[in-house]
Amino acid sequence: MSIRRAAVLGAILFVVALSSGHHVGAQNAARLDLEAQTLFVDDDPAEVVLRVSGAPDTARIRFTIYDDPVLTRAELRAHHHDPPTSGSRIANFECSLDGDCRGQATLTEGPDGIRTLTLPDDEIGESLRSTPGALPLVVQLLDEDDEVLDEFATSLIVLDDAAPTATGPFRVRVAFTGRVVAPVALQPDLRYDLDVDALLAAASAIADHRELAVTIELRPETLDALAASDPAALDELLTIIGERPLLRSSWVDMDEEAWRRAGESDQVVAQYTLGNDTFEAFVGAPPTGLVRLDPDAGTDTLALLRSAGATAVLVDDDQLDTDTRAADPTQPFQLLDANGVAITALRYDEGLHDTLADEDPELAAYRAIAELAIAAEEATTDLGVLLDLDRLDTEVMVRMLEGIDDRRVLRVTNVEELVQRDLARVDGETLRGELVPTEPPDVRELAADLEAGVGGIATLARMLDPEVELLDPYVGLLQVAVSADLDADAASAYVDRITEEITRRTAGVEIPGGDRVTLTDRRADLPLTIVNRQPLPINVELLLTAEKIRFPDGDRIELVLRPGDNTITIPVETLASGDARVTATIVSPGGFFELASGTVDIRSTAISGLGLVISIVALLVLGIWWVRTILRVRRNRVAATVSAESEQESHTSDATPTEGES
Repeated sequence: MSIRRAAVLGAILFVVALSSGHHVGAQNAARLDLEAQTLFVDDDPAEVVLRVSGAPDTARIRFTIYDDPVLTRAELRAHHHDPPTSGSRIANFECSLDGDCRGQATLTEGPDGIRTLTLPDDEIGESLRSTPGALPLVVQLLDEDDEVLDEFATSLIVLDDAAPTATGPFRVRVAFTGRVVAPVALQPDLRYDLDVDALLAAASAIADHRELAVTIELRPETLDALAASDPAALDELLTIIGERPLLRSSWVDMDEEAWRRAGESDQVVAQYTLGNDTFEAFVGAPPTGLVRLDPDAGTDTLALLRSAGATAVLVDDDQLDTDTRAADPTQPFQLLDANGVAITALRYDEGLHDTLADEDPELAAYRAIAELAIAAEEATTDLGVLLDLDRLDTEVMVRMLEGIDDRRVLRVTNVEELVQRDLARVDGETLRGELVPTEPPDVRELAADLEAGVGGIATLARMLDPEVELLDPYVGLLQVAVSADLDADAASAYVDRITEEITRRTAGVEIPGGDRVTLTDRRADLPLTIVNRQPLPINVELLLTAEKIRFPDGDRIELVLRPGDNTITIPVETLASGDARVTATIVSPGGFFELASGTVDIRSTAISGLGLVISIVALLVLGIWWVRTILRVRRNRVAATVSAESEQESHTSDATPTEGES
């Protein structure tokens, strides 16, 4: 028995042993399923292993092999989805369920509805081997009236499997991405909520395929959450992942285009930087440069991701223009960013995903292997196929990998190797696709709230220095709030929690009212009491304003407020006697928050320098006035005396006769 036949029969026993109820739900309906088959025809007789369930004893199985070989992947897929009903045939015969094939073949019955068809090698086998290509095989379950109860189409492939050379035949390399992701674990109340069992199960499902270098999509925030909440689970996860490559990722899953439009490109770059640092810290190696694009990614997004370290991107078909979707998905192509710079892109192979999604896992796997073999046959260069492991059934994967291992022209690889394949060309030119982005969500309001939160946390850090590590959990809330896992209400809960913490940390500072302070000297120290009801010292600034008062040491003073009462003295200089009021305001460093405000009433009995000058001038003026007044009075008195004497002399002269008169 050949290795291939042994592998097929081994697979049959494996499946039967695992589950005798393989296709549950079909008990009451006639059903025909493929369990195993000879896919690549060689020198041994070809076999097809079936499972028949829910069929009447009078049912028959019809086998039809068409001799029109299929040589393209697209045509093969069309035959699988729409089986041929006419054309030249290599074989066309029927077998009863009890194994009567009228001498045209051998049908043996096994347990649980298993039936194994062995094609006669001397007739059908020789005809098969003489017809290169993929030969359609249609298997139908018929009732006694020839009505089709169930059917499926597969292929028998006749192709060389020569070792690849520099000129051909070429290899088809298959690579996989897999997701080990969880919603954000850090909650607004600073708890961690993480389904560790589901996370480890997802990682184990990938690790079960030990031969695959699956490129894993993992959120760095998950690693931080495990380190804080369940270090043992973190060690287990890292052991399961091993050295498999990681997609480049922001710290949490964020919509890069939405945040770019909100003017927060720096936020995007910061998230990717934090993600890379986290990977290196826990995994011990940086992630790849591969980024999986969101549906709303456009040329500006590409430019932003490039600045965040992306070297290539992974896209789905529905993110691309029609012409690019029509091109062969087995080669990388280029996308241009907003700056006109090209970045390599890889498409997930949607056609093969569709093939692998059949409800019959074995049939899906064999069809997929047939497609890959035909792709290798028609290739003119090495090709690459990108698949999403999360979209594939485990049984499908087992069978498909068995088939890949059986062909030298088929190999598994990692996604980074696919990026290095020759770029797709159309009419001699490198294929450059165009993105067709969806409309991103509007995160501007959330961005504004987070910007305020960032400023608040930064200010608190200055207030609490050197106890700044107390704010680390709230910095984490700021980083989590941008997650695409959160709707608007959930994101608001993170913002509200940050606001609450800022309010709590800035409360409890007070300037109590006091009695009026009397200053008897022009220069004096003004006492001021500030109460700090926070449990830790905080750094603040004291702002002073007043009329008729000057502050020689400045009107802005940096203080460290210890818990409890803090009494300080403020040098002041009065500019005038009388009543005055000093207003004292406590603010955070830089003035972002006002913590408290109060007033101190002052009565000054001291004469200021200006008042003294005014008094002296007044006294001088008064003295001069007195002197002048005294002099004037004296002068007036002298004048009056002189006048009186003159008048008296005049009267005396008039009363004395002259000599002549005598």
